[in-house]
Amino acid sequence: MDKREAILARLVEVCAGLTGVVTAARNVLDVPSLARPAFVVQDGSEERQDSAISDNRSGVGRFEMNAQCWLLVRGGANDVGPLMSMFRARLVYAITSDTTLRTLTGTVGSIRYDGCTVSEPTPETKEPRMDLNFSFIYTLAMSDLEAINGL
Repeated sequence: MDKREAILARLVEVCAGLTGVVTAARNVLDVPSLARPAFVVQDGSEERQDSAISDNRSGVGRFEMNAQCWLLVRGGANDVGPLMSMFRARLVYAITSDTTLRTLTGTVGSIRYDGCTVSEPTPETKEPRMDLNFSFIYTLAMSDLEAINGL
């Protein structure tokens, strides 16, 4: 099992399961057609956290994968800020307490909320966007990828 893919797929499920969320998608750049409120999970980087102890143990390593969840909401000027804060709180809690994600990161891994940024509305969208950043540290054994390659 590819833990990176499993984590990203689970992130979409967690976003979709939040109370009040209408749409959740992955790696979608053309978002005008998405019903709001919506989350879009964007795949992020993956980087090895430690070097192998020896060549014969290089098939196992700890990796950090970063993912971003875009929050898209519509509302009046007085409503958007509180709506973004509410959905941010719901998502951070849901991700950091999700049993499946905790299992995927394991006992030597972690789930970390790295903060968020809010983009000003553009003339095209007329809505702000909140980007929530998460990091997942997990152990990956290269042998876990054998089934994907048909070996």
